[in-house]
Amino acid sequence: MIKVFKEIIPKNACESIITEGLTYKQIDAGVGKKNKKSKGRSTRIAFIDNAFLKSFIHQLVFANYDDDIVEAEDLQFAVYNIGDYYGRHKDANKDNKRTLSVSIQLSNPSNYEGGELIFDNIEPIEKAQGTVVIFPSNLYHRVSPVVSGVRYSLVQWYHG
Repeated sequence: MIKVFKEIIPKNACESIITEGLTYKQIDAGVGKKNKKSKGRSTRIAFIDNAFLKSFIHQLVFANYDDDIVEAEDLQFAVYNIGDYYGRHKDANKDNKRTLSVSIQLSNPSNYEGGELIFDNIEPIEKAQGTVVIFPSNLYHRVSPVVSGVRYSLVQWYHG
């Protein structure tokens, strides 16, 4: 169900994505189409348009899943500062029709503490820079609070 591709994106590419993501205006993250603030989430986001990265993720998804995927949402660049987190949630709901979620670890794990991607009943996902995690959007997961430093990640969702 959960597929982890450890360090599949080179470190220098991760650093370039962080640099690119930080050039976009960051907004407080919320939930739903209207980005409504939620007590369950504290982070800042920006939506980025990187055709090469979208293509890379798309190829990885289609090489490993047979789902009837019809479209992908925009790439969401997330910045988790000290104290930021994302509480237990699932990415799919009756309105968004998400089937697959992709999370990419952009930060060097030595640059922050906390911020683990955690699924119910599974050990936290290793925080190796450049790791891509693909999972069904209906799985509950969370990001633990960042204790020090800054965590950068990229997420994308596929509809089916």
